[in-house]
Amino acid sequence: MQCVANYEIKSDVSVGRDDTWLKLAHPKGLYKARIRNITRTDFSTPFLLTLHLTFETPSLQEAKEIADERLADCLNMLAFIANSTFRRHRIRQIVECTPGEDMRNILFWGDAIENEDPQPILNPKLMSSVERMMAFDQPPSIRRALRWYRLGIQAVSPDDQFQYFWFALEILAVYQEAQAEVPDKCPHCESDLFCKTCNKTPHHMPYPRQKIRDLIFAVDKEVTGATVKMLDSTRNAVMHGKTLKEIKEKFPQAHEEVVDVLGRILFKALIHQFPPVLLKEKLSFANPNTYVHRIMTGVATMQMPVHQDADGEFDLSFGGTKVELLPDGPPQSALPTRMLLSQEDYKLLGKLAHEKSDQQEMCRRIWQRGKPHEQVVLCVVLSTEAKTIEQAIRRGDKGNWQDFFRRIIESSRKPPEAKP
Repeated sequence: MQCVANYEIKSDVSVGRDDTWLKLAHPKGLYKARIRNITRTDFSTPFLLTLHLTFETPSLQEAKEIADERLADCLNMLAFIANSTFRRHRIRQIVECTPGEDMRNILFWGDAIENEDPQPILNPKLMSSVERMMAFDQPPSIRRALRWYRLGIQAVSPDDQFQYFWFALEILAVYQEAQAEVPDKCPHCESDLFCKTCNKTPHHMPYPRQKIRDLIFAVDKEVTGATVKMLDSTRNAVMHGKTLKEIKEKFPQAHEEVVDVLGRILFKALIHQFPPVLLKEKLSFANPNTYVHRIMTGVATMQMPVHQDADGEFDLSFGGTKVELLPDGPPQSALPTRMLLSQEDYKLLGKLAHEKSDQQEMCRRIWQRGKPHEQVVLCVVLSTEAKTIEQAIRRGDKGNWQDFFRRIIESSRKPPEAKP
């Protein structure tokens, strides 16, 4: 089956003419590609290239994985020849383009939400912890390790994250003062070697790999030898050019989880570099459930005619056809607000959710997220919508939803009546 994938590529170079397609073909026929500028009207959006990649695949279900492999090969060579940035921005469609068909099977990717909401975790306790840890005058090795830890957290690719975390761990381990020489080990069973001629066991100062192993065991008492061996073998594979995906059969879980294992060990190792006196007082740290960045996308399977241009190439602009992911609510950066409603008030909110108004969708969201809690219903209000409600009440706006929330908020501010 022949397919064509439509990609958008971020780059710092462009085609000399906006209306010109540049074409290239793999010498062994693995794929063909054509590239053109996506023109923009202002600087608020990034410059992108559109790249159409034609390739063979056994089925439409396997097409994305094969297309991504072919794209990586194409971008690698483009970056090498042009010495410029070529980075995948997103995939738009994969279209079956086998000759002779009128209706085409299409995988249509929904436009992802460009900027997701942040996690509202910053608070005075975290700021106090930052100030306390800053009291330690960090030596260069710790500053370098902290830098690589920061770069590892923000890196998009799990492969990059693993390498950056390993750089930080190695810096910490290598600059540790060795306490004493260690015996030479057998490369097979790792027991101490013994020289019959000298009648003794040779010793040496710890090698970097041994220092890393010792540091891991020193900072994490629960880590096992199998985990350390997995990290070490992963490091060897990644540093010699392999990707985590290529060695995924070595991991007991999903191959990205090795990033989380290393990241958590590194965090403990960094904590151990600070003087214990700083850690006597209670400090607050955020604890991520994963370091790996994931993006939610939606894919629709469609069947429709796809027109061809004068050159016989498929027109993948799909004017008038759009698939997108829509967020269930406006963006928010602050913590949401909790609102307790009686059973009667919750029913009234349900009526407002089905009543036409300028804030019907807001009422619907609050109503749908209600959860029964003993004799009341706990509702969650997005921070931006809580501000909308507050401003409407402050202005004295009149209306059913305004009067409803005004009564709820005013009743919550009243002091409880004293019992006789």
